[in-house]
Amino acid sequence: MINNKKAFILYIICFFLFASFFIFPKYSNDTRLFTFYLKEKIEEPFFYFGQNINNFLDTFKKNTDLIKKNEQLLKRNEFLKNVNDYLKLTTSKYNDQYKVFHDENIPIPKSIGVRVIGDRNLTFNKSFIINKGSKNDIKVSNYVIDGNEIIGRVKSVYLNTSDVVTVKSIDYGEEVIINGQSYIVTGTNNDYLSFLRKKDSSQEYNFSKNQIAYVKNNSINLILGKIDFKNNNPIIYTKYNFNLDNLRVILDD
Repeated sequence: MINNKKAFILYIICFFLFASFFIFPKYSNDTRLFTFYLKEKIEEPFFYFGQNINNFLDTFKKNTDLIKKNEQLLKRNEFLKNVNDYLKLTTSKYNDQYKVFHDENIPIPKSIGVRVIGDRNLTFNKSFIINKGSKNDIKVSNYVIDGNEIIGRVKSVYLNTSDVVTVKSIDYGEEVIINGQSYIVTGTNNDYLSFLRKKDSSQEYNFSKNQIAYVKNNSINLILGKIDFKNNNPIIYTKYNFNLDNLRVILDD
């Protein structure tokens, strides 16, 4: 009985409340305005934080895109530097003398750009595979270069791919020129090559640190590394990390 009375009283209150809003619309409008005002104030901080979060995400995305674009430009710049080093080989101070005796400029060696496929980590494996082969006139023993520096030589050739052994590998051997003299060196599976023997056994080692060791390839000289000393023995240091993004293979004429 008591619950019925409470329900009846609540019903009467609600009835008169809605009736007053209907009879006196001004109060109804004021209530609506107050409701909208209250809703706006409640939503205002959420809109503020939401806008700041959107601005942050937009700025972060733009910054990420700019970083990627900058990395691409750096790679492109490195590639152009390597091309410039490569072209320096053909514009040395001896170019004019060569033209006098041969009635032509120093010939530019024929080469082709290649890309490393598969494993690029040379920590344990001192060789890699490139995406060009006999179909592109690549042959065994062709030099693989970065700019004017030797990265390795082609070890085996297939139709569309080739295996390259790097100068770091113990399987790599080379005849180098230092101070106009020829020497035989071999890789060590480290960042340097060691001297096996002098091509002319009567010669004496007479090196100084940072001398350039190069390899003659037709009319150009390719850099193998620089002279250093380990336990008082001469060695040829190569780069610690090779740039494998802009490689070229020098083709046979």
